[in-house]
Amino acid sequence: MTETDRQAVLERYIDDHTEDLSPLEQELLAETEKKTGRSRWSIGKAEGRFLQMLIRLSGARLVVEVGTFTGFSALMIAGALPADGRLITCEIDAQVAAIARRYFQKSPYGHLIRLILGDALGTLQQMAPETADLVFIDADKPSYGLYFDQALRILRKGGLVFVDNVLWKGKVLASRITNENARAIADLNEKIKRDYRVEKVMLGIRDGVYLIRKK
Repeated sequence: MTETDRQAVLERYIDDHTEDLSPLEQELLAETEKKTGRSRWSIGKAEGRFLQMLIRLSGARLVVEVGTFTGFSALMIAGALPADGRLITCEIDAQVAAIARRYFQKSPYGHLIRLILGDALGTLQQMAPETADLVFIDADKPSYGLYFDQALRILRKGGLVFVDNVLWKGKVLASRITNENARAIADLNEKIKRDYRVEKVMLGIRDGVYLIRKK
């Protein structure tokens, strides 16, 4: 068995021992694959359930998501919010945002979600400082560092940042990184490692996540 095969088997095992998706979440993933061929861009069951656990354990009420795509992670986030919670999710692609909006309308938690179409950095810059409880970053990789800076600005003390794809298929380990996305992520990883304002732990969930707490 190759390392790739072993990883796939392990991921299936992890998913099999994680709480199942709702029918609506499954439907969205199926349509995402059919319409875009990129359902893998969604965070997946185990990572989604982990994110939900963080929201519930932290008591987060205002969550900001950078990168909606077709809305799978937004549905999971909204499903974990309290009745008075809110999710602000940012997406620049109108076509995938339209898919997301349809599923938000079908969801019993859709009223908690506000999707803002446009440049995410501009949206973040307009938000009040120290108001968000959790920021989830999963968008264009070259802008990760800018998103992280804004996340720390809008987060309250003790708030969390959850960054996806921080291993970028292992390419961040190369001695000479030529891939633009991998380079941006590796730079962000080093930036977070040196940042005295936060506590941090990197986890090997799917393509790697960085969990950060603002001191």
